Amino acid sequence: AVVSTQSTGVAKDFFTTTVLSKQRDLERLEASEPGKSFATFFGKSPAQVKSEKISRLQQEITTLSNEGEQAGDALVVASAAVRSDIERWNINKEKDCRALFSSLSAAHTDYYTNSIAVWQELVDFIDKE
Repeated sequence: AVVSTQSTGVAKDFFTTTVLSKQRDLERLEASEPGKSFATFFGKSPAQVKSEKISRLQQEITTLSNEGEQAGDALVVASAAVRSDIERWNINKEKDCRALFSSLSAAHTDYYTNSIAVWQELVDFIDKE
C-alpha cells in the first residue's frame, strides 16, 4: 500500500486518543460536584457552569469524532489517488523504457549494418587490387 497502515493507525490513534481523553474528562466532570470556578464570580451558579462545561465537552467529542471520520475518509481517497498515480507512472515508465531500448537496438542495428557494408566495400576494393 502507498500509505502504510502505520501512518493510518497514527491518524486513527490521534483522534481516538483525543476523543477518549475528552470522554474521560466528561465522565469525571459528570461525577464531580459543582465547585467554584472563575465564572461563579460573574454571577453564574456552580451547577450552571458545570452544565456548560458538560455541553461544551459533549460538543467537542462530537466534533472530534466527525473530524476523525472525515480525516479517515480523506486518507482513503488520497491513498487511492496516490496508488493510481503510481500505477499510471509505472505503466508510462515501462512504455518509455521499451521505446528507449527499441530505438537503441534500432540504432545499433543500423550502425552494425553500415559497418558491415563499409567492411564489405573494403574487402571488394582489396580483392580488386
